[in-house]
Amino acid sequence: MKKRIGSLLLILALCFTLLPTAVMAEESVDAWDGSVAESFAGGTGTEEDPYQIANGAQLAYLAQFVNSDSNNDCAGECFVLTADIDLANHDWTPIGNSFADVLFDGPDYRLFAGNLDGKGHTIFNISIGTESTPLESDVFGLFGATGGKISNLNLDGVTICGTAKNVSGYVIGLAGALAGSASGPIENCHVTNLSMTMNTPDSGWTAAYWIGGLVGALDGSQYIEECSASGKITEKSGKGSIGGLIGELGRAATITYSHADVALDVESVYSGGANVGGLIGKGNGYKDPETVISNCFATGNVKGGAYSGGFAGSLYGLNIKNCYATGDVTDAFVSMATFAGTDSSSSDAYGSVTNCYTTGKVVGTASSTYAFMQQDATVRSPITNCYFADANSAIKNQNESAESKTSVEMQTETFKDTLNAGDPANGWIFREGETPLCGAEPADYSAVDAALDKIPADLTAYTDESIETLSAATEAVIRGKVIAKQAEVDAMAAAIERAISDLVFKPADYTAVDAAIAKANALNEND
Repeated sequence: MKKRIGSLLLILALCFTLLPTAVMAEESVDAWDGSVAESFAGGTGTEEDPYQIANGAQLAYLAQFVNSDSNNDCAGECFVLTADIDLANHDWTPIGNSFADVLFDGPDYRLFAGNLDGKGHTIFNISIGTESTPLESDVFGLFGATGGKISNLNLDGVTICGTAKNVSGYVIGLAGALAGSASGPIENCHVTNLSMTMNTPDSGWTAAYWIGGLVGALDGSQYIEECSASGKITEKSGKGSIGGLIGELGRAATITYSHADVALDVESVYSGGANVGGLIGKGNGYKDPETVISNCFATGNVKGGAYSGGFAGSLYGLNIKNCYATGDVTDAFVSMATFAGTDSSSSDAYGSVTNCYTTGKVVGTASSTYAFMQQDATVRSPITNCYFADANSAIKNQNESAESKTSVEMQTETFKDTLNAGDPANGWIFREGETPLCGAEPADYSAVDAALDKIPADLTAYTDESIETLSAATEAVIRGKVIAKQAEVDAMAAAIERAISDLVFKPADYTAVDAAIAKANALNEND
């Protein structure tokens, strides 16, 4: 792979973003037959000329290369998808399929450290393990472990049935639809129709068991931005950290403008100690003001676990700002609340929650229940300007500083202003008849779609230069942006409209006319 591969001109269809991905999958994507290609579609791996992946066999070629040797990590190399890919539920081996040795400072691991830009394409029907024969491994996902940037990629129809691995007496299992472990940034990646079932082996001390709808664990100083996950996660042992988007977040890592709509169903046992949250399982255990989750939301219901919350299982060092959760929380064993089940198991790892609200309910019994979040003493994590639905008022702890609001009060512009706390940069948005939006909701692409519909069906009459300008405007459309970035989406639409209006007709061909005139001029009176 690292030697030069013959370059192939990348030809992108002018209107590749016009059709919904599901339609494209049904009508134009060849299903993967399980084979492995001998090369990519083209490219040399540079930023200017990335390796091109056009089908399942070429994606499998990347997996085979990375998994064959620990030196084949593709560090610094660049890859792009040039088409949607249907993996047809053939058994998929994660790209970077062994990671446990890293945790023991060993050299024997497989990691994809390259940069992949999905270009807005979708990979369909990813299948890892089966219900009857779950995969036993330490990493699960399209990627097992990543070290580079993954961006602009959609996954639709991801099925994972796995069992964590006992490595030298330690239970290790990192699972996410996109990646089990990520030590590089993730931007504009989205998972839909996720079905994940995870379990642990019968023996071993649970050392690293982290499960998320998108990513199992994100390493420190990295970020997740404008990402989402939807579907269901079932965890059968009641252990680990399980979140709708991510299991655990590393020190000084951040998540912004992201959301999860994942139903979580975790075994409810005290001994397992599972931290379960609608967006995140728990933090990293350090007091660090740079470990921040901001402008995110979770809508999935949370069931079971030991410490469970509609947004987070345990803060454990997280600082959460301008976020909300709407899911119900039920059947946790130790502690449950509408926002976070607990703040920390150690005074050295308290976090904070600022300008947040919940609308879900706490249902059932646990050793401790809270209307918003555990706050049993003033030395615990500060909860500032936070609110919960008044249906939970009866279980509010006397030390909780969060306040109750009726649904009517929450659907007002006044409440939006309250959450912004005098600073519009906090990003809360008012929309009639809804509770405030935090900015992570999907942007409106109707103007983009309307502009694309105006592109002439036949462009042959226009100059190549003006067509290239239009092509550049359509290729610059990035789907998956959030409402906080609506101005960027509107700019995409404006660029297409401008390129259409600037289309220039080719000069008419007067060759035949000139020939006729010359012939007429050559005539004499006898002719």
